[in-house]
Amino acid sequence: MPDPAQLRPTPAPAGAWPENFTGHRRGTDCPMCANDFSAEDIGWGLLLRRGEVSNAYLWRSGQVRGYAVVIYTGRHVAEPTELDEGEAAAFWRDALALGRAVEALYEPLKMNYLLLGNQIPHAHWHCVPRRDAGTDLAPGGPLPFDTLGLGRQAEEQLQADARALRRLLADADGRLGVRR
Repeated sequence: MPDPAQLRPTPAPAGAWPENFTGHRRGTDCPMCANDFSAEDIGWGLLLRRGEVSNAYLWRSGQVRGYAVVIYTGRHVAEPTELDEGEAAAFWRDALALGRAVEALYEPLKMNYLLLGNQIPHAHWHCVPRRDAGTDLAPGGPLPFDTLGLGRQAEEQLQADARALRRLLADADGRLGVRR
């Protein structure tokens, strides 16, 4: 399993784009494209579902239990505008399938969906469950992005949550590519 820290681009100094950002945006040495999308564990996260055009993963990093990511796997795409209508609709359906499963398992107060690409310019959705004021890290506002990148989820809980999310996703559409 690759070490997620080795795949993540070196953070840029404030006010600058990450090193080789322009090349990554064009698809040259894209850290996201370097993933083995056939694997059940890509280091960054555990495979939950192989969707129509993307894979869903429960992410290891961060301080938010249930933080998950949907990565477009069809080819390198930096912006959603590079997708045709069918691909764009399928990408959103894949994100919604994951969001519904996360909602069912964690019962968040609110879900956040972020399609940014400011560090890794490859189309991917961050699906983040938000909780009540007693447990959310920034209730009523956007999460500081460090809360999603710093720290690591407890592996035993992550594995248990991944099994539960896989069951929910399999029940939802029967297209899960991972059985456990």
